Amino acid sequence: MRNHYKKVLFPIHLFQTNIRENSIIQEEVLNKIQKLYHSNQLDVPVGWLTDNIFTTFDREDINSHLFYKESKIIQYYTEYVKKFFDKPVEFEIDDIWLNVYSKGEYQEEHTHLSPNIFVRRSHFSCIHYLKFDENVHVPVTFNDPITTMRFNTLEMDSNHYYERWSPSVKEGDLLMFPPYLSHFVNKSEPTPNNPRISIAFNIHIRKYGDQVNE
Repeated sequence: MRNHYKKVLFPIHLFQTNIRENSIIQEEVLNKIQKLYHSNQLDVPVGWLTDNIFTTFDREDINSHLFYKESKIIQYYTEYVKKFFDKPVEFEIDDIWLNVYSKGEYQEEHTHLSPNIFVRRSHFSCIHYLKFDENVHVPVTFNDPITTMRFNTLEMDSNHYYERWSPSVKEGDLLMFPPYLSHFVNKSEPTPNNPRISIAFNIHIRKYGDQVNE
């Protein structure tokens, strides 16, 4: 019988890798994104509590041209996301959009869960840092989903617990996490000549190992 046993229960997993072909993806889409950014003034999506972030969220007319199925970017996303899994997997990208931060914008706390029960459920969410300068840009910050319940107990110092956590990110990194995991982007210094560009997308699992999702 073991004495003084300590175990972490019910962990939440964040997956992270670096897309080696990030420069190839930049060659394919960066000029298009920058042209789009300088020639369009897109409205902040309904329900977003942010300032002037430039985003193509829910703009299928734009996203379908940037991220079409046969594009290199979708091929690389498919290749790298599959490597996160421990069994053969088949999935579809349900939603994909880009975010450009250049004026010190922030992104409010949110999840990737849909309140619409008729929208197909996403099983994972991803963020790709297409253009990211570690010296001036800030990464995403994640929130503990059970912070409120933790108020009823005591987190010991030896647990090294933090209710918020930001990964160390560099350009080309790809993150995958559960869509229920709340996250946000802090306001930062304006970088008009060096924008922070990320691409976010959600995936729907069709098959995992022998399990088929009808």
